Amino acid sequence: MEGHRSDITNVNDDGTIPANPDPNWLSYNNFRSGDLSPPDGLKAPDLVMLSPESCLNECSGQDQVTIWLQLGNVGAVPLTAGVTIQIYGTMMGIESLIQEVPVDIVLQPGQYADAMSIDVNTAGLEELRVVAVPNEAECVVDPANEILLKAPFCTIPG
Repeated sequence: MEGHRSDITNVNDDGTIPANPDPNWLSYNNFRSGDLSPPDGLKAPDLVMLSPESCLNECSGQDQVTIWLQLGNVGAVPLTAGVTIQIYGTMMGIESLIQEVPVDIVLQPGQYADAMSIDVNTAGLEELRVVAVPNEAECVVDPANEILLKAPFCTIPG
């Protein structure tokens, strides 16, 4: 059957088959994969966490510190599933998770959220490690999602 096309890849809205359908693999490079989505390559969100030096922490009590941080997305697509802030404390050389804070947030590419604060009890701790964990895969997993603070935790004005 000369001239017969057997590469039907789509159906018209009215249910008819197009006489000359466009082969989608030319546009999407998905030949035989069944994946009809556009090729995104490695596009993904990329979470970063900022903590300005002048706003690292404030003392609100003898063993209480307020940590200020700001979340941003430097990836190519929106971060939509939120973030979990994990705070680890080291006491006598042993690190353990002491607090988790879920942050329900959507960040568009290039967007930074307003600064947020987290109160942490630092009694007996030698250091704090604050980690922002996105609830979805990100483009680059790097140290931009982590802040390390060593005792003394309180910044003294002046």
